Amino acid sequence: MGKPVSFSLIVPVYEEEYNVAPNIEALAAKLQALTSLGVIKDYEILVFQSAERYLNFPQCLIANKNIKFIDHGGYTELGGIFRRGIKLAEKETVGLITPYNQVNLCSLDKILPALSDYDMVVAYIGNLKTRPWYRELFSALNTMLLNLAFGLKLKYYHLNFYRTALAKKVRITTDSHSAMVEVAVWVAKSWTKIHQVPFVMIPHNFASKSRIFRMKNIMSIFKTNFRLFWKIRILGKRINLN
Repeated sequence: MGKPVSFSLIVPVYEEEYNVAPNIEALAAKLQALTSLGVIKDYEILVFQSAERYLNFPQCLIANKNIKFIDHGGYTELGGIFRRGIKLAEKETVGLITPYNQVNLCSLDKILPALSDYDMVVAYIGNLKTRPWYRELFSALNTMLLNLAFGLKLKYYHLNFYRTALAKKVRITTDSHSAMVEVAVWVAKSWTKIHQVPFVMIPHNFASKSRIFRMKNIMSIFKTNFRLFWKIRILGKRINLN
């Protein structure tokens, strides 16, 4: 393992009636423990939530200097939050995790050490059948089609971790879920070092309907992927690593 690097974690908080404060506190405790063990050098947590929700967070979290609360003004498109989080990230590496107790935090024990040796760490679901069958099917088909389209062998496109300097070089053109795909494809196709690590997903414990299946979002994803295909596969563009 190489020299430990610092880590920026993007945490989008939506407006469901769910108390996310304990999970954000658990994220902070986990990253602090990994920092103490020398797995990472330092960390910051960028929590995107509405100002109204912020007022309900415990004082211990608000006072934590490693946690930065950013008002998203009620705007909760995941891609837009991801784009803004990358722009604001100040540490050497960056990634995104939702605070709804969906990722077993022990998975970070394998993901974060790899950031010192690789430009991109792909975190993919190691335990299938934790989501509704239609979500599993859509995800598998989406991953297969993206790999075919871009000549890649990535196991997942929506929970990846990057060297911040590389992620900042990507011009993200959408606020939809395809924002994560844009960054993954640009970085993966630009002669970078990639490592893939499984994570353990915890079944959802709150009621929420994914917005990804709305027609507006499906059309946005299609347009973004086509535009990405044109730039990457037809025009042969890559990130300038210099």
